[in-house]
Amino acid sequence: MLLLRFAILIIIFTAKAEILEVCPNPFNSNAEYVKVRCNSSCILSDGEGEIILSGGLFYIAKNSSAFKEEFGFEPDLEFRSRFALSNVKDEIYLYEDGKLIDSFSYRRPDKGLIYVKKDGSWDFRYEGWTDFKPVKDYVEGEVIVTPSNFVFEADTIVSYTFTTDRYVMGNYKLYLDANPVGGVPINEFEISKNHETVFLKSNVYRFFHWKFGLNGDEVVITTENWRWEKIGFIVHFRSENVSRFLRDVIGHDEKYSSEPKSFCEVKAFKTIGGKGKIYRFEGEVEVFVLPDFNIIDIMKNAKRRIYVIAPYIRFKNTDLLDVFRTKCEIKVITSDERTAEYLKEFADRNNIDMDVRLIPNVHGKMIVVDDLAIVTSANLDEFGLKRNREVGVILRGDVVDDLVEIFDESEDYTVVAIVILALTVIIAYIKLRT
Repeated sequence: MLLLRFAILIIIFTAKAEILEVCPNPFNSNAEYVKVRCNSSCILSDGEGEIILSGGLFYIAKNSSAFKEEFGFEPDLEFRSRFALSNVKDEIYLYEDGKLIDSFSYRRPDKGLIYVKKDGSWDFRYEGWTDFKPVKDYVEGEVIVTPSNFVFEADTIVSYTFTTDRYVMGNYKLYLDANPVGGVPINEFEISKNHETVFLKSNVYRFFHWKFGLNGDEVVITTENWRWEKIGFIVHFRSENVSRFLRDVIGHDEKYSSEPKSFCEVKAFKTIGGKGKIYRFEGEVEVFVLPDFNIIDIMKNAKRRIYVIAPYIRFKNTDLLDVFRTKCEIKVITSDERTAEYLKEFADRNNIDMDVRLIPNVHGKMIVVDDLAIVTSANLDEFGLKRNREVGVILRGDVVDDLVEIFDESEDYTVVAIVILALTVIIAYIKLRT
C-alpha cells in the first residue's frame, strides 16, 4: 500500500501542472467547479479572484454541498474571495512558482457542459453521460444493404423518426426522439397512437438518433429510420447478451421521457422493391452506444486502410481531419458534393492517396478500418460522434471483405441511386400536376 501511494505521488509531482476540467454552467448552478493539478505552490486566478494551492490534484467547487449532490463526492476546496466562473465567457489562469503555466477560455457554455483536457487538448462531455461498455458475442447473422423489403417482427423499436410501419410487425413498444429537426412528422405521431410509445428528449444528448430493434434475443441494428429506400445497412442476428445490453441502455434512457412539442408535415414514403444485397456471416460482433464509445480512436489506429461510406462528413469539433492525414489507403463514398469537393482538395494539398466518389441517395454509415467494419447510426459530425445517443456494431471476419466490395462496385450503386432519384422526380412531378 505504501508503495502504491508513493507511486501515485511520483505521478502527481512529475506530471505537468495544468488545468484539467472546467464546468462553468452545471445543471445545479452552485456545483460549478475547476479541476487542476499542481506540483508545488500554485495560484488559480480568473483575473479578479485567486485560489492558492499546494502540490496535488484538486477539485475546487463553488459550493461543496451542491457539488457532492451533483457529482457524488466531496470537492477538495471551495471557491474563495472573488473567484467565480461566468456563464457567458471567462478566462482562467494557473500560475506555478510565479510563472503562468496554463490558461483556458470559453464562451457561452451549454448547460451541463464539462470541458475536459485529454492528451493535452481540450474535449468535452456532458453531465449525466453514461459509461456503458461495449458488449461482444459470437453470432450467426446477415448484413443487408438497402434498398430492401426486409421485415422485422419486433417487441421493441428504437428510432430517430418512424414514418412508416411497413417493415415492422408485432405488438412493439416505440422509442422515438421528441424533438427531431423540423418537428415530429404527423404520420409518425399517428402511428405512435397504435403502440405504447416513449418520446425522448434530454439536455444531456442533442438527439436520440439511434436505430435498433429487438424481439426477444433477436437484434437488428440499422443505419436507417426503419424505411429502406436509400443506400444503407441492416445488421441482423441473435444474441441474448446484446439484447440485454440494449434493453439496459434504453431502460436507463426512458427517464428522459418527454412530450413532443412541435410537428411537421407528413413525410412521404417511397415503396422500394427488392431483397437488397445480403451478406451472411458467422463471427464476433461488438455492439456499442455513443457517446460512451469513441469511433475516432479506432480510425486513428488504422494501419492499412480506411474506407468510409456516409451521406456527408463534417470536420468541425472532431478529429476526423487528423484521421485522414495518414499513409493508409483511403476510400470515401458520399452523397454530399461539399464533402466530396473538400476531401479531394484536402487530399491534393496533402499528397494523400484518397479515392472520393459521389453517389446519390447514400444514407448509411459504415467505416472499414483494416480488418473490421463499423456499421452505425451516427453521422460523421460533431453531433453524431460526440453529442447524440447513437448505436453501432463492429463486425470482424470474412464479412468485412464481403462488405469492402461495396467500395469496388460503387458504380452499380450509382446506377441504382440515379434510377431511384429519377423515380422520385417523376412521382413528385405527377403529384404537382394533379
